[in-house]
Amino acid sequence: MTGGCDVILAVGAKQIGMSKVTQTANEFKLDTEKLLGDWIVCIPGFTLDKYRQLQRSRLSIFAINCFGGLVSHTFGLPFRTPIINMFILEQDRVRFLSALHDYMEKPPVFKNTKWHAFFKFNYPIVMLGDVEIHMNHYSDFDAAVAKWNERKALINWDNLFVTMLTEDEKILREFDVLPYAKKVCFVPFKSDVDSAWYIDVGINKRYSKFSDKVNRFGMGDPFYYDPFDMLLYGKKTPLIEM
Repeated sequence: MTGGCDVILAVGAKQIGMSKVTQTANEFKLDTEKLLGDWIVCIPGFTLDKYRQLQRSRLSIFAINCFGGLVSHTFGLPFRTPIINMFILEQDRVRFLSALHDYMEKPPVFKNTKWHAFFKFNYPIVMLGDVEIHMNHYSDFDAAVAKWNERKALINWDNLFVTMLTEDEKILREFDVLPYAKKVCFVPFKSDVDSAWYIDVGINKRYSKFSDKVNRFGMGDPFYYDPFDMLLYGKKTPLIEM
């Protein structure tokens, strides 16, 4: 039906939701691999070849906060990790990332709830073995676990991108020894550690918390580094002077 067309440009797809656009394309028997959200062509480093490579790589992003979900939204990519709309406390992060296979085999066990002042509901806190996970975008434990299990089944263990943030150099060095080909630790200080990606806290002064500055990078506000190089190769290509 699309003939020799290389790209189906989905205008306004970001507002509609790329998953809904893809669903509609499937109903019309369109080649969904040819779909391209119009906003994606504006991402620094974009080429159609790079974007197709990223799509076909079936990347699983393991982050310890909202960064993974935000990056996936920015690139119109499906969630291939259960760590979406939730966060892990700093003292548990390296331990969790050091044994991902083991932790993914453990069921989330309800611990308690905590009030979310912004969303105005109590969200569930669960234990994954000895790691505490705050499912802070969910008001219902069962619904959160159902999403967890659905996304866990999509993990591509052959292509992981592992990322976290810290303001503690000791934790950075613990993270740096993790055996992943693509690993990034965002830090607010300059470092000679290979996996350290520096973000200047003086940039983007609308957000005082370092974690917010990192999350805004996931949304392109701004892109501190070339996001294609980061996700495809784990390569650090600065886009702004810091």
